[in-house]
Amino acid sequence: MMNEMQIKRGLVDVPEGQMFYREAGSGPPIVLIHQILRTSLDYKFVMPILAASHRVIAFDSLGCGDSDAPKRPYSIEEHGTAIGQAMEALSLGPVTIAGHHSGADIAMEVALQRPDLIERAVFSGLGYISDTSVLPELQAKASKLGDPETKLDGSHLLEIWEEGVRTNWGKPRFPEDRLDLMSDFFLEQIKTGPRRFEQYVAFFAYDATKKLPNVEVPILFIRSTDDIFMCNAVEDWLQDQPGAKLAEIEVEGGGELPKLYPEPWARAVLEFTSQ
Repeated sequence: MMNEMQIKRGLVDVPEGQMFYREAGSGPPIVLIHQILRTSLDYKFVMPILAASHRVIAFDSLGCGDSDAPKRPYSIEEHGTAIGQAMEALSLGPVTIAGHHSGADIAMEVALQRPDLIERAVFSGLGYISDTSVLPELQAKASKLGDPETKLDGSHLLEIWEEGVRTNWGKPRFPEDRLDLMSDFFLEQIKTGPRRFEQYVAFFAYDATKKLPNVEVPILFIRSTDDIFMCNAVEDWLQDQPGAKLAEIEVEGGGELPKLYPEPWARAVLEFTSQ
């Protein structure tokens, strides 16, 4: 599917350096935001579907993939600012912006900072921890994470590969026969470099409960029935945004929804953009 449509690649200047993006199609624009520690490859199977009727742009966030890392500490707010700057530099807007997991938090931040650029927003598996009292503990744990010590024989790389086999929550990240997706994950972690765990600290420092009620554009929530607790808080989402729409996708492996189930995910986005 990826090879059937040309995916163009480019770099755009922002104050923190350059940001990489993939682009395909023409028509009303859709901007896609990946999870932290990942890249625009999160949407490698979604892009051709959406690009049949839309102009689709997927960025590598700061410090991820081929985008420059920020000079300051990572934060979800900083990610949102950079995406907004990149969109403005590419003369994008108003757009439908969509993100998955922590990418949804970044998309939310763009919608809050630059409502002039956003027409509607899709929050898929929005990272939302309703009990904010646990955030300092999670942030402290994340701050202690680090890459394995580099070894001449390369055996330290096995630990990073194994992160692509099972999540921090003990669940399989991908089906055992999807070595292609495990390879993508491995390369994404290597490219993110020695500061990659700083992005976990940034995520757990972000209080989505204070942000979500302030989003003023139309919202679609996408929920997988098999996702981790912090990305499956549908009752909290709808309490904060009672007028939002909800698409539920009943599948296994919901943490990787756009990669493992691109058709229903893209269909939900397209139905929302057509309304």
